[in-house]
Order: sequence, then structure tokens, then C-alpha cells
Amino acid sequence: MTEFDVIVIGGGINGLTAAAYLSKAGLSTVVIERRDQIGTHAVTEEQGVPGFRMSTHATAIMCGFGPVMADLELDKYGLELSMRREGFAMPFRDGKVFAPDVWDANVNYKKWERFSKRDAETFKAINNAAIRNGILKEYREKVFSAAPTLDRWDLWMKLFAKLPRMPSDWADMTGFELADHLYEDEHLKAQITTVANAYGFPPQEKVTGPQGVVVMSTFSGFAAGQAIGGAHQVPHALFRCIIHNGGKILQSCEVEKIIIEDGRAKGVILGPSSAYGEKRIIARKAIVSDLSPVPTFLHLIGEDNLEKGVAQAVKNYDYDWHILFHTSCMTTAMPRWKSASFDDGIQKAWAFNLGVESMRDVERTVDQIKAGSVPEPINALGGCFALSMHDKTATPEGFHNLQFWSDVPYNLKSGGAEEWDVIKDDIAEKVVRMVEDYSPGFGQSVKMRIAVTPLDSYRKNPSAIYGSWAGGPRKPGQLYLDRTFQGCNAPRTPFKGLYLSNGIWPMSGSVLLDGYVAACEVTADLGISRPSWWTHGANDWIEGWYKKNQVAVRPIVS
Repeated sequence: MTEFDVIVIGGGINGLTAAAYLSKAGLSTVVIERRDQIGTHAVTEEQGVPGFRMSTHATAIMCGFGPVMADLELDKYGLELSMRREGFAMPFRDGKVFAPDVWDANVNYKKWERFSKRDAETFKAINNAAIRNGILKEYREKVFSAAPTLDRWDLWMKLFAKLPRMPSDWADMTGFELADHLYEDEHLKAQITTVANAYGFPPQEKVTGPQGVVVMSTFSGFAAGQAIGGAHQVPHALFRCIIHNGGKILQSCEVEKIIIEDGRAKGVILGPSSAYGEKRIIARKAIVSDLSPVPTFLHLIGEDNLEKGVAQAVKNYDYDWHILFHTSCMTTAMPRWKSASFDDGIQKAWAFNLGVESMRDVERTVDQIKAGSVPEPINALGGCFALSMHDKTATPEGFHNLQFWSDVPYNLKSGGAEEWDVIKDDIAEKVVRMVEDYSPGFGQSVKMRIAVTPLDSYRKNPSAIYGSWAGGPRKPGQLYLDRTFQGCNAPRTPFKGLYLSNGIWPMSGSVLLDGYVAACEVTADLGISRPSWWTHGANDWIEGWYKKNQVAVRPIVS
């Protein structure tokens, strides 16, 4: 077949999501992937020792907090999510630890109280207003899970303005500034801003920085799930859904060019090294690019086919954040945290951050990264995971699997990106020694250590410029209506019939909403009514999971 209703370029998880929706809606759909496997940033690989399985990018799986899991019934296609009671924990060198309970806001309130009674009252006020008044639910479903419009922007601003203790100018603050305004305890501010950053809300930015602080200040159940069997189970479930609904996936096929005729995307031409070399494939109705903005517009369409303003806007697109250094350790034991004597919840937490003692330390980390330096002392604030705590397939029997994500720059001021090949082992060793500060004896338990640099990630996935996992940071200038650039109106583009599912609102992550939003707008433009299965809300799957697993959730602080 050389003609389809829809072509999806790239087999990343959001491109696969768009393809799954469109094929299930009855459109003949093909996914074209450069590599010999799908899900580049949601992949699980064995490295070093057979059975030691690394999820070398996506690890915190968020698709349970959106409509995708329920709409596509991904659990029926083999995706099993372990949803834990423990949120992102953060131990401190002074022996304290904040280990949130995301199933019981009353327990969480008492945890806040141990650090600051004043801050606990602020948490209570924001949380109760967000839940009781439906503010969080309305934001998730009408703003976070929908394509950007001016009306939805106004709704976002009004919803957050309704929250107690929120300053009227909150959107003009950074996340650091709002955290300072709301809270007094440095431990809590460090935990809130670093976990928000790990979820894609950079605390140094306006609008999205405060957005992250607000979300982390509520009892939202917003704890990442773990894909049992590894992160690659996400693209594999989407793959099965696509095939079951009549779609096709071509692997080892690199798109060389998007065919543009009279301002409309008509099809693609494959490169000469593809399995179907230089094949011309036609899209009767739409093309969805799951490549990020620069390769989509500059490489596949070409600067000569872009208006000058569009070409310059794409060239100015910033990928320089959400760049991670990965340290993976096979150990003989789980960490024994010193801070467990303060709160043993840390021993139950499969997800955590560590390496800073205050929000001021977080701000210094941001400054160092922006200056092109690896943070010194090193920390791990991009999300750390004890993969084998709940997934026994993650490691050989008798061992454990720990991975640590450190935010870093891509280009190092001392030697550019190529220097990562020289220093990677030294940085990984520093990470292990840093963990020792919080868990004495950890280093002795490490039997194998593997490092993955942002340069490694970029080499594997050229669409992820600099290895950035979020399709570029969400910040003023490339946020909401200006994402990917002003006038693009993403997921639509300046070309008719061409859509994006990467680098658009809300973000290219495992919540899968970029693919969902793209599919929604494609069908809207084609005049296709959503079928009955395409009607779930943002909370439907997780609420069903709670009920099925007999989890008693208490979201309001009494």
C-alpha cells in the first residue's frame, strides 16, 4: 500500500498515540519509524548483564492521569501500571525526609505539619479548594488535556486565581518566587520545585513554574506509575492497539521529505537507506509529525519552503532544558536511607529525588546548568527510581536496579557536547558517592554502573535535540498558544493537513496528551464525530483503578 488516510512520521509514544486513536476511529493509518524498533524515548534495554533492564529515558509513566488509558484500553493490550501510594520522596542530609502520601491527603497534611504548621495550613487551603471546588478537575480536562485557545487560557488564569493565598500576579512569578510566597520551610520548597521540574514544570520559568508549584501543592494523586516489564511496554501496547484496529507500522524506514503542494501536506518520500528505499507514500487526509519542531520544519520540509518568519521562529526554538544524565546501578541491596528514622515512608518510595538541602540549592543548580556546567556538587533531581522494588523483571534474581537522573547541560562550557564521552564515568561515580551521603554503604552494594549521557540520547534519537525529553521546555515564548512558535496554532501548522504531536501543548511526555490532542484536532478538522469510546475524562482510568484495587482515597483534609 502506498496510500493511506493518515501518515504518522515517527514511532515515539505520542505519535503512536495519535495513530492508535485515528486507526481506532476508522482511518487507514500508517506509522513510519526510522529505527528498527518503536518508542525511542520509552525503551527498555539490557546492558552489561543479561536481565539487567534499563529504561533509558521515560520511566515515570503518567498515562494513567489522562483519557488515553481508558479510551484505548491499553491495559487490555498488555500495559500494566503499578500505581503506588508513595509520591516522590526527598531525603535530606539533616536526617529529615519528605515522603508524600498521595492516596490520603489527611496523612499528607500531617507530614507537612512536621516541617511547618504554617505551610501545612497553606497546603490544606489550596488542596481543599482545588478538590472540593472542582478546580483541579476542570483544569486537567479543559486546559491540560485540550488544544490551546484564548478561551481556555482565560479559564486557566481564572481557575488558578480562585485558589486561596494565590497572588494576583502569580503568572508573572517564577516557580521559585511563588514557592517563596506560599511557603516558609526550605525542605518543602525544595521538594515541590524539584518534583515539579521532574514532571516538566521548570521552576525558573514564569507561568509553568508556578503551575508546577500549584499542582504539587494539591492532593492530586499525581504520582507516577511504573510500567511492569519496563517502559517499552507503553509503545508495545500502543503498537498492538494500532495493529488490532487495522493500522500499519513500517520500521527501518526514514522519512526524507514531506511533500508540500500548494500549501498542503500531500505525502512523504522515504530515504534511500530505508527498508522501502525512496518509496513515495501519499496521505489522503493528514500527516502527523512526531518529530520535534526543528527536524519537522527545517529537515523534512526545508527552509526554502518556509516563510522567512516561520523559518526564523523554528531556528529560535529552544531545546535547552529537561536534559538528563542517567546513572544506572545494579546493586546487591536496596538503599537503607538514614532518614528512615524520621519517616520510614522513604523505604517504601520507588521514586525519589536527592542531592539538595534547600530551594536555594535548586536555584544554584539551575544557574550552573545555564552556565554550561555540571552541577557541583552533583545531585539527582530529574527523578530517581528503584525499578526492582515492584518489578522483579527489572534485574537478575538476587540483585536490585536503581537509576538516578541528574539535570545537566548538553553543551559543556569546558569542552562542548563531545566532552561527555570523556567525563561520563567520573560523573556517574560522583552520583554514587552523593547517594552514599543519604544511604551509607550504598557504594559497596553497587556491582555494576552504567552511564547514559545527553549526547548518547541525542545520537540515538536525533529528533530529541540535545536529548531533551520534553520536546523543548515550556516557557514564555514557546508556551501554550506560542508553542511551538507564535502563529503555528499547534498541533496544526502553517501547512494544511500537517499536524504535530511532539513539542506541542501540553508536553511530549508519557501522559500521552500530545498525541491525544493531535488526534482530537485532526478528526475535528476532518469533520469526524468522536465515537462513544472516545469520551473518557482525565480521571476516569485512575478512579477505576482505585475502585478495582479497593484503594480508599481521601482527597480532602478534614
